[in-house]
Amino acid sequence: MQASILENYTATETAFNPFPGLRPFTIEESHLFFGREGQSDEVLMKLYENRFVAVVGPSGSGKSSFIYCGVIPILYGGFVANKTSNWNVVVARPGASPIENLAEAIFKKMHTQDLNEEDKIIRKKIIATLLRSSSLGLIEVILNTPEFSEQNTLILIDQFEELFRFRKQDDAEAINEALNFVNLLMEAIRYEGLPIYVAITMRSDFIGECAFFPDLTKAINNSYYMIPQMTREQKRMAIIGPVAVGGAEITPRLVQRLLNDLGDNPDQLPILQHSLMRTWDYWIRHKETNEPLDVHHYEAIGTMKEALSLHANEAYDELTEAQKRVCEKLFKTITEKGGDQNQGIRRPTALGEITAIIGARQEDIITVIDKFREPGRSLVTPAYGIPLHANSIIDISHESLMRIWTRLKNWVDDEAEAVQMYLRLSEASAMYQVGKAGLWRPPDLQLALNWREKHKPTLLWAQRHNPAFERAMVFLDYSQKEYEAEQRIKEMLQKRTLKRTRMTAIILGLFTLVAIAFLIYALAKRVEADQQRARAEEQKLLAIKQEKLAKENAKEAIRQKEEAEKAREEAEIQKNRAEIAKIEAEQQREEAEKQREIAENQRREAIKAKDEAKASEERAKENAKIAEERRKEAEAATKEANLQKNRAKNQRLLSIAQAMALKSKQLSEDPELQALNAQQAYKFHSDNGGSKFHPDIYQGLYYAIRTYEGEDFNKLKGHTDFVRAIVPAQTGKYVYSAGSAGEVLRFDLENTKKQGEVITKNSYVNKTMAISYDGQFLAVAGNANKIQIFDVKGESKRLQNNIVLPPEISVWFLAYPSRSNEGLAILASNKKIYFYNGREVKTIGSPKEQVTCLAITADGKHIITGDAKGQVIFWNIQNNEEKIFLTDNQPISALRVSHNGKWLAVGNEQGKLRLYNLQKENAKPINLFGHSRQITDIVFSNDDAQMASASMDKTVRVWNMNNLNSEPMVFNDYNTWVTTLSFNADGSKLIAGTRDKVVRFWYTEISKMSDYLCGKIKKNMSDEEWKRYVADDDDVPYEKTCGDLPKRE
Repeated sequence: MQASILENYTATETAFNPFPGLRPFTIEESHLFFGREGQSDEVLMKLYENRFVAVVGPSGSGKSSFIYCGVIPILYGGFVANKTSNWNVVVARPGASPIENLAEAIFKKMHTQDLNEEDKIIRKKIIATLLRSSSLGLIEVILNTPEFSEQNTLILIDQFEELFRFRKQDDAEAINEALNFVNLLMEAIRYEGLPIYVAITMRSDFIGECAFFPDLTKAINNSYYMIPQMTREQKRMAIIGPVAVGGAEITPRLVQRLLNDLGDNPDQLPILQHSLMRTWDYWIRHKETNEPLDVHHYEAIGTMKEALSLHANEAYDELTEAQKRVCEKLFKTITEKGGDQNQGIRRPTALGEITAIIGARQEDIITVIDKFREPGRSLVTPAYGIPLHANSIIDISHESLMRIWTRLKNWVDDEAEAVQMYLRLSEASAMYQVGKAGLWRPPDLQLALNWREKHKPTLLWAQRHNPAFERAMVFLDYSQKEYEAEQRIKEMLQKRTLKRTRMTAIILGLFTLVAIAFLIYALAKRVEADQQRARAEEQKLLAIKQEKLAKENAKEAIRQKEEAEKAREEAEIQKNRAEIAKIEAEQQREEAEKQREIAENQRREAIKAKDEAKASEERAKENAKIAEERRKEAEAATKEANLQKNRAKNQRLLSIAQAMALKSKQLSEDPELQALNAQQAYKFHSDNGGSKFHPDIYQGLYYAIRTYEGEDFNKLKGHTDFVRAIVPAQTGKYVYSAGSAGEVLRFDLENTKKQGEVITKNSYVNKTMAISYDGQFLAVAGNANKIQIFDVKGESKRLQNNIVLPPEISVWFLAYPSRSNEGLAILASNKKIYFYNGREVKTIGSPKEQVTCLAITADGKHIITGDAKGQVIFWNIQNNEEKIFLTDNQPISALRVSHNGKWLAVGNEQGKLRLYNLQKENAKPINLFGHSRQITDIVFSNDDAQMASASMDKTVRVWNMNNLNSEPMVFNDYNTWVTTLSFNADGSKLIAGTRDKVVRFWYTEISKMSDYLCGKIKKNMSDEEWKRYVADDDDVPYEKTCGDLPKRE
């Protein structure tokens, strides 16, 4: 059904942007609203049965859009049976004045074209007065309004949570306003004489605030709808549906990328809509003919992570310094923190009030607002084009702006701290006034003084939070004066105390001298007493010795007595033992007789048990057979359940891995923690079936290594001008490069710190280089009429041959076949194609157009050229025939044939990259998107598992040839463009030459990067780090990231 719906839109023109951005969908945009099909019926039934429904959900879950596009259109279509399908839908938001805003919304539904401005103002005041007259005011207004007769009326209160800020104010009038507003709605739904229905949308984190309105609480309990989180398929429809309506196409990998970036967080839906709006705008400006929306369009606008912040910063950066200060105060005025979780919420405010609070000219404020509501921005409301006046309500489009735009988030936090300080100060001043608290002292006093100096609060600003501004400021001033007076008194007291201390010290000194004299006398007496005590100790020791001798004699007498007593007791014991032995013998004879009788009984029982066991055996065999069948069924069910459980766990761990890899790049200040996050992400990814080439996992490991080794760790140095050509040796150890300065260098990939070894140094520019299939011959050429052939087998580097061409020409391109030693293809500056077969140079052809690149088929039978006209031509080496393979609308800039001869890769000057299957006739080319400027080189790994492409957009992309739909690895950690590419022989490294005179390499085997990191890591994560960066639940238990290393502190 969904597919058929989308098919109806495939012919639509792409003249509009089908994504609204941060703002909700409007009723007129219901044809663009996808993903919540079938959910409206339950809301409508609750609304019909109770005449009230509350649509509740987290911020960003799409409550307003759901009502506008999912519910109201069905009401207009006649959902309620036996009822009129005519509906008057009154849409209002509480804002700063709920009843005034409701009166304004009702007035807009009236026919007032014939009224002048004065009459319109009077009519609005009459409506507002009726609404305030009693709780039946809404009923009276509708009864007395002809436009509402014979129609159902739906009062839709959007953003209902705005009402709750009044309950927190001390202003009794504001609190009564909120109570009266709720009573108007509740009385309207209870009145049977009119078909009045009420619907509200409200953030779920404010649901607890409803408890202070009993009738409202009861109504919500009877009829509320918690908007469910969208499934992955519903989110997919929300992406591809509007694209189809807009008459465009979107690639599956971009859809997959968007769904992965969106995750399971419901408040990301507005961010998704904003990112798609920006992606669409970028695609409209930069698309090629019939090109679908793709990942590179999405990445160009900063992805979901950065798109909104970049968009807002664009507007902010267009302001002057004075306007930026106005901008900060503006956003601080229309936002605040609140709710159960103290999150950022909107605070819509009239422009006139903003002007008074900020203290700037209204024209200057409007200029700032217009920057944020220009076409394609819609970051604040009202929408662009609506004139602004003093009564215009200024608001941000969605709360997500406060979470994503870093600058605004900091402003909101700063404003919340300022408000909190003011409220503390106001409360303290009130307590002081009634004698329940004292004046402030440091540190509170100093914090308050700093706050006043930084924020310079005004009366109008303060009255939004607490009306006692003057009292608070007087309290602060008085606290400051009293504290300063106390400090002056303390200084005087300290001086007096110091004087008294000096006098006391003199008196104490005299007393000390007298005490010393007495001390000397006491010491003399002490020595005499010690001598008397020593003589007394000698007498005491002698007495103790005599006492000890007497005690030893007494102990010996007692011992002799005890031995005699023991001998008598032993004789008595032996007599008793003999008597006991006699008794035991008699008992054993009786026991033996009993055992014989028991044995006979057991023999008879055993015969009986044998017969019963035989019968039981038959029954057991039958039961075992049934049990075995049940066991197999249970095992199958358990196996399937475990399989599903493992799949779910694997998916979760893969998501955690991706998040950890991205997070690791932000931890460069702690290299080991960064490495642990990147390494654990790799472990989760590889252990749970993740793809071999995943860009986020790779980037995590790469940047962790870079943090350890420094930014130059992958640079090979030695060139003095920009690098033009790179080829690998046939072992993984060496790679050769040629540059504009004339040098040919050999780099050792096992010792990357070593300077490149010079093979030769020419006096002209080296433009091109090629190496033979067997790795023995290296061909080098450039701005000279010769080609140098070097023997580079093993450690050799000698000049083998010079191929001399006609005078006054130079060589542009060289190419050896990748699977044969048939010869060398040559393109010279005289626009001729040559072929060297090892003995002679043969002319193959003279292209009519300027040749821009050259390749040769793997079997060495055809030379392939790309030219400035966009043609790719095959030249038969045997008979010199030429055949146009394809014609593009852009000049061809790069060609390469895979080593197995299957694929021809073609790149053009606009960054378009395509693969052609040479082994299958009429096969459609495969388009690979991502580059935005000219392709400069293409290369395949020796096993053809990977293909790399370089572009003047300053990126290198590595494609997985076994899964071309997967995202490529992207290298962009340099600030120039790559001129040439090559894999080393085993494909473990990708080498690039650039215009900044440097040869760079990147690892292409993630497992080797992982092994390298574990060799650097000294400790595993601590338990707290695991909970913070991995997961804080039992489903992902702690594990050691690298071997048996100790945990970090």
